[in-house]
Amino acid sequence: QQQQQQQQQEQELQEPPPANDYLLRHLSSRSAPLPTDVATSRIEETLQKLRKAGVLAILRAKGSPEVAVSRAEELVAMGCRAIEVTMDSTDWPRVLREMRKRLPSDVLVGLGTVMDDTVADLPLAVQLGATFALSPVDPVGFVDSCHKLGLLAIPSGFSSNELWRYSCRGVRLMKLFHAGTISPAILSSMLDVGPLKQLNILPTGGVTHENAEAWWQAGAPVIGMGNNLVGSDIAIKVGGAGFDEARKEWEATLKPRAKRLFELASRRGLQQQQQQQRRQQSQ
Repeated sequence: QQQQQQQQQEQELQEPPPANDYLLRHLSSRSAPLPTDVATSRIEETLQKLRKAGVLAILRAKGSPEVAVSRAEELVAMGCRAIEVTMDSTDWPRVLREMRKRLPSDVLVGLGTVMDDTVADLPLAVQLGATFALSPVDPVGFVDSCHKLGLLAIPSGFSSNELWRYSCRGVRLMKLFHAGTISPAILSSMLDVGPLKQLNILPTGGVTHENAEAWWQAGAPVIGMGNNLVGSDIAIKVGGAGFDEARKEWEATLKPRAKRLFELASRRGLQQQQQQQRRQQSQ
């Protein structure tokens, strides 16, 4: 009986129940804004780490939270250094918390798909380990809330005017969404215009293994990729229709391609670091 109780306790620790809405709001209310200089420093540090990572892996995990966390561990073992869990994932607080607990401290974790009605949950995301937050739009209060909490805010835009206006509001990294409707050449042309050169733009949606390098060459410091990088099995419940096929695709095709992409990103980061060192030495 004592052994059964111990096993039950271990299972509860491994599989905590989903956090309810009341708990989320209660925890969220406990975070206070940071001093401006501290928040700004944290945001800049996160930006530089994301730039070095080169690739942001997006987990839209509508299946098992444990499968999502295990996939994050696989990605990190291949060289991934930045992972986003979207808020429409199954029990996203658990996924975020477990990623921060089980992944190395130098791996960035963040929250995605923040909308108007979920901006209030950003303090909870910080408590669970997030250092950045993304949205497919520009939610009311999103940027200001992130800046107060020391979170790197990554709202979405499409036109050069939208992206420039974000910069004027102090946004350090903007999400270009849906990037698949334009091309790396258009981004390159945009960044070639005067003050727009200073913009840090993260293309997502339509970024593939085939065009990843083209986006980097066009001036994107980091690219975002979802199922075509992390696998579609994380979006399906274990044993559900299509899960076994998706898992086979991950093992046979997507996993090797992901490893190659992270190797490319690592070499790119090293080259950038060497170039920066040479510039500093020549000054």
